[in-house]
This record gives sequence, C-alpha cells and structure tokens, in this order.
Amino acid sequence: MQTNLFSRQPPSFRSFIIAVITCLVVLFFNWRMPHVIQPARDVLYAAYNPIYAVASYPVLSREWLNQQTKSEAQLRRENTAMQAELLQAQVRLQKLSELSAENTRLRGLLDTPLIIDGRMEIAEVIGTDADPLRHIIVVNRGANSQLKVGQTVLDDKGIMGQIINVYPHSSRVMLLSDKEHSLSVRLERSGMRAIVSGTGDLGHLKMEYVPTSAEIKVGEKVYSSGLGEHFPAGYLVGTISKISRHNSGEFAQIDVVPAAQLAGGHHVVVLFSDSLAMEQPHADR
Repeated sequence: MQTNLFSRQPPSFRSFIIAVITCLVVLFFNWRMPHVIQPARDVLYAAYNPIYAVASYPVLSREWLNQQTKSEAQLRRENTAMQAELLQAQVRLQKLSELSAENTRLRGLLDTPLIIDGRMEIAEVIGTDADPLRHIIVVNRGANSQLKVGQTVLDDKGIMGQIINVYPHSSRVMLLSDKEHSLSVRLERSGMRAIVSGTGDLGHLKMEYVPTSAEIKVGEKVYSSGLGEHFPAGYLVGTISKISRHNSGEFAQIDVVPAAQLAGGHHVVVLFSDSLAMEQPHADR
C-alpha cells in the first residue's frame, strides 16, 4: 500500500505548504492577470482599513499631541519675535518723528523772520548749568567756532539770552529768565523804552521802571531796543501778559511772557554781526 506523503506530516507544515502555494498562485495572477485579482484586493483593502485605523490610532494621537505642543511653542516664539519687531518699529517711528520735528525746528531757525544782517552760527543745546537756581544752558560751539562773550543767542521765536562764557568747544548762555539778567526793550505800539529782567521762572519775565500812567496794553509785543550795545535792536523779547497799577506806586508791575522757548528747543542761533542795530519797521512807531 502506497503511503500518502502528506498524511504523515504535521498539520502545521501542511498549512504552511498550502499558504505558500496560495501565495504563489496569487502572485502569478497578480503578475500575469492583475485585472482578475483586483476585485479581491479591493475587498481585502476595504476590510483591512478599519483595522489599520484602529491599530494606528495611538501612534497618530501621539503625533497629533506632539504637533499641537510644537505648534503652541512655535506660536509663542513667533509671538515673542513679532512683539520684539513691533517694539523696534515703534522705537524707529519715535526716532523718525523726533528727526522730523528737529528738521522742522532747524528750518524755522534758517527761515526765521527776524532781521539778521551778517553771519550766524547754529548751535546745539547740550546741557544746563550745575546750579539749579541759575537759568544757564550750554551749547556745543565755542572759541573754535569764533564765538565770543556777549553774543546774542535766539531761536526762531525771539531772543533767548547772551553768551557769558566761551570755551574751546562749548559756551554758556544766560537765558532771559535768569534773575541776574536784564536788557533794554522797546514797546511795539508806543515805542517807549523800559527794562525787562528775569524772575527765575522760565515762563515769566518782568518789565521794570514803567510809570503807572504809561499807555500800554496786555498783548503788546516787546522788542529789544539796542541800547547799551548788549543786544541788537528789533528782536522779539516777549508779550505783555499782565499789568498791575497801584496808586501808591510810581511804577506799574508788568509781566512779560518770553517769546523764545526757554524751557525747550535743541538748537539755537548765535549772531555774529556788529551791524545789527536795524529795527523791524513795526517796532519804531
């Protein structure tokens, strides 16, 4: 009796042989006749997809969480970078605004309507005096720029003060508001002369030695008279803001608001010419 080869083999080996033969058949059909096996492949794929999705869910969830964490950290970094860029842009904008304002001030100095006959020097304010009770500023022009003691300093609005000390690269300027400062002035409407002195207040000057009977009005402009040869004539000093007349007093108390920006401004004009005794037309009436 002829024995059966497969009958004596273990079931596992028999299954392996059947699987191998099946795979070979499937590979043959897939290679030679793919259109025959394609429907079966589609069915298997459709059945396998849910299983694959369930099996891959933990991995996908972990990757999603990692991506979310990474995205949040990246968003924080981008937010920080954008805030830094915004701050830099705001700083640049402030600087541009300041430069624009400074250019406007410089144009005002160059185009000042005040009568200037001769050379002038534009200087920058670089500091103030160490004594808080004095109204003295320091400018960045000195003997190297041919500045001298006594020269008049003004801005585009009017007289600011006078140079009192000159150094090689800087000078000290006493402002009109300094308590030790005074100058001869002329009133716009009447042409009457008087003395304007500093009070220690940057926004307040006082006019002295004006009789109570003098015809002056609030709002009247005050110009330098040129007397004493300390200041050229015809430059605006300020505007009368208050008049107090007392019967018991010989002179009136008159407050003057300075025309120049004594408390601010970064640039000033220093006058050089000695022939500045011309008065503006409306100052000699």
